[in-house]
Amino acid sequence: MKRTDRRRLPTGLVASAATLGWNAVINRVIPAPAYVPANLTAAGLSLTTARRWQVPAADMGLSRDRLAGGVQLGLAAAAPVAAVVLLGAAVPATRRWFLDERGTTGGAGYVLYHSLVRIPLGTAVAEEAIFRGSLLGLLLQRHSRMRATAVSSLLFGCWHVLPTLDTLALNPAGVAVGDGLLRTGGAVLGAVLVTTVAGVGFSWLRFRSGSVVAPMVVHAALNGSAFVAARLVCSGRR
Repeated sequence: MKRTDRRRLPTGLVASAATLGWNAVINRVIPAPAYVPANLTAAGLSLTTARRWQVPAADMGLSRDRLAGGVQLGLAAAAPVAAVVLLGAAVPATRRWFLDERGTTGGAGYVLYHSLVRIPLGTAVAEEAIFRGSLLGLLLQRHSRMRATAVSSLLFGCWHVLPTLDTLALNPAGVAVGDGLLRTGGAVLGAVLVTTVAGVGFSWLRFRSGSVVAPMVVHAALNGSAFVAARLVCSGRR
């Protein structure tokens, strides 16, 4: 595979900084109703920029001949992932981690919007296009698969710092971690570690199928099943 001249601008570093910068904007500036179009626009711009920086479509998981394989692997992996999440909500020992005030918010319209729009499009499609599409593709121009996966996955973990801080008070199980800085630090560190590992798994799906669609499908299934599980657990406690 042809690699970019190392003397050129470190585009991976620029893209990484831009990604974390956008994370601050989407969590602190963009209003909630604009979340989906704003995140999808950012994802589209990131892919377009990577292509302008001459990153091959195959390195971003965008090859048309791999699309069907991506869908197939994504669906095959999504089923057990969703099953594990729902099982976690059913087992008493882990059920408390699904207690979330957002699980009691809104009616049918709210559930449909989050299940069919915000989670699959605004989160799964947008984030996978950024992390397993453009960013991973850029990193592959200078680094091995292992290093590119490690860097993009760690950045994916850091991407979840602000959302964790914003939602920590909504889950009473977080109190078990401790109080004050200990509780906050433990929750943030845990979120970063878990999502970094998830990023490694999503990257494996991307490489295994050759398509970014595979992690998109599994990411949507993971977040969607967690949302449904939270609704079920919270409704069962009313």
